[in-house]
Amino acid sequence: MPLRSPSPRPTTLLEYLKICRIDHWLKNIFIVFGHAVALVLYYGLEPPGDFVPNALLSLLPVCLVASAYYILNEILDAPFDALHPTKKLRGIPAGKVKVPVLWGIMVGLLVAGFGLAWWLFPNHLYFACLAVLMCFALLYNVPPVRLKDKAFLDVISESINNPLRLLLGWYAVIPADESAAPPLSIIMAWWLFGALLMTGKRYSEFRFIGDDSLSGKYRKSFRVYNEGRLIMAMICYACMFCFCTGIAMAVYEPLRNLVIVFPMIMLAILAYFRHAMKEESARLEPEQLLRNPWIISTTALTAALALWLLYAWKHSWFDVKEAYHLMMPGWERIVR
Repeated sequence: MPLRSPSPRPTTLLEYLKICRIDHWLKNIFIVFGHAVALVLYYGLEPPGDFVPNALLSLLPVCLVASAYYILNEILDAPFDALHPTKKLRGIPAGKVKVPVLWGIMVGLLVAGFGLAWWLFPNHLYFACLAVLMCFALLYNVPPVRLKDKAFLDVISESINNPLRLLLGWYAVIPADESAAPPLSIIMAWWLFGALLMTGKRYSEFRFIGDDSLSGKYRKSFRVYNEGRLIMAMICYACMFCFCTGIAMAVYEPLRNLVIVFPMIMLAILAYFRHAMKEESARLEPEQLLRNPWIISTTALTAALALWLLYAWKHSWFDVKEAYHLMMPGWERIVR
């Protein structure tokens, strides 16, 4: 009698971890922007000793709550994911996991995340921002509101995670009794930047499905979207992001040197557009848009130049306003 080959070990634990999307925790790096804004505008580039530990710890509660949100998202989206060319292979539509177990994991993650937020950060505005982040996750996913199904509102509501992460980063590192918020122009710029990224994801996914009837069944907002509308929305968000960023640079003196990084910002935006509109990009998962080496390199160069310019202004090494006034007499002579 021939020996039977051993049956493969079950991979359910791995499937549960996949639904928690630990690999997507990298998105919470946007919290660092809140730390950076506080470092420049609140502390004047002279942070206290607990700044770095608080900044690092601030990522943990957000990552746990984010995984709870991802679980909720997959549970509620399972009927629609079954219609998607690749998402139908996910744990729930493919029958690889048990939904009651997922509900239990989600509750555990929420308790752990909010418990750590209250315990670690004396400034409880951090806790409040985390609660608002979860509230928007519910509005985005749960019927009857389910903003995910409403064209353009889906992008606006999902991208609000960006300014909320900015606020989380800010309140994690400023004193416990401080309630001041970052400048509105910076909050709006970060929100619009998120809207640009989210619209790029929609554009990529819309092209990836490539079937108007199927895409409308998968996501109701795709019944309104088309490639032209999504491209126009991306251009609009990019322009508004630059506008709000320019206001922040003009109004706040410590930021005025950053006007020099505008060409780099435009280069990063162009790299994003170029990648989103390449034919092969439509065949990638939407999250792959942000893994393009040109986008990474231009962003890194922009950050490095911005950091030097901030320190240059603080230590009076260079001031773009003074340089402008020095150049103006020469330009006036040329014009005459």
